[in-house]
Amino acid sequence: MKRRALLGLLATTAAAAPFVRDAEHLRAALTGTLTTQATTRDADAWERVAFDYAHEAGFLPPEQVLPEMLADLSELDLLIARATGSVRPRLIRTAAQLSMFTAISLTGLGDVRGARRWWRTAVRAADESGDMLIASHARAREAVYALFDNRPEQSVLDLADEAIAISHNTPCPGLAGGHAARAQALAQTGRHTEALEALDDLKRVFDRLPDRIRDDQETQFGWSIKRMHHTAGFVHTHIGDHKRARQAQDEALAAYTSKSVLGPAQVEMYRATTLIQEGDADAGAQHVMSVLDRLPTAHRRSQTVRKNAVTALAMASPKDARRPAVRDAYAMLATAAS
Repeated sequence: MKRRALLGLLATTAAAAPFVRDAEHLRAALTGTLTTQATTRDADAWERVAFDYAHEAGFLPPEQVLPEMLADLSELDLLIARATGSVRPRLIRTAAQLSMFTAISLTGLGDVRGARRWWRTAVRAADESGDMLIASHARAREAVYALFDNRPEQSVLDLADEAIAISHNTPCPGLAGGHAARAQALAQTGRHTEALEALDDLKRVFDRLPDRIRDDQETQFGWSIKRMHHTAGFVHTHIGDHKRARQAQDEALAAYTSKSVLGPAQVEMYRATTLIQEGDADAGAQHVMSVLDRLPTAHRRSQTVRKNAVTALAMASPKDARRPAVRDAYAMLATAAS
């Protein structure tokens, strides 16, 4: 009976899909007809929309979030075109936030090139809004994600430095994120002393963050202790300080909530890196496969996890790279990508 009920539900959903698309087209057309000028109420409503998406982008599977967010961006574009006065910069600010979330979701789908284009739009909209804290935040988030899309580390450092400068030392997510990206990029390039100095700078900024930002573990607007430990885990892992790396990895995993999927998976890949650095290529490769196996299918193409997995496996010596476990881990990554 349960099977028949499920099949009936699927059939109903499939049959309803064309009507859902038609309904959305009609709703968009009606919105365009009704909208003569965007109002303060529109700005309020769209700020709530961005707040809702801040709880979803990067947490829920991108296939679930992205289509609806793109539809909403289309409607927001219409409102911005019909906005004047103080309403216009508020709507543009929301567009910057939704563009950031779109870039994050595209990264989750493995579409690095598409994500880069949306980061450009996010930064442009943030600057146009006149809100320098959002402009700082957009650059900081792009810098962190740029670590995983094979951009030169200098590009990451340039974005991070812009985020820090634009914030004017105001304790905010952009300032913290800028220092975090700097520390990670420096560690990745082997500039270990500078990376540790940047990590110390980040800790000082973190201590100055308002409680509402540090306590926010559920949205893209927060900069909580999990991000602090995650950054430390990345830095110490790439430096090769195994004791500190393990401690930071443990602290990061303990700080994540059950809602988080990709963040803990990245930290587990740092763990695999440490295992291989210590000379146990089999254990490291098996850990990579275990993490991928536990990851929900919808998240397995995420560039952040895949790049960290490849980084871990690349730590194997030329001799160990031929071991069956390492070859199997690479094969599993290739399968996940497709």
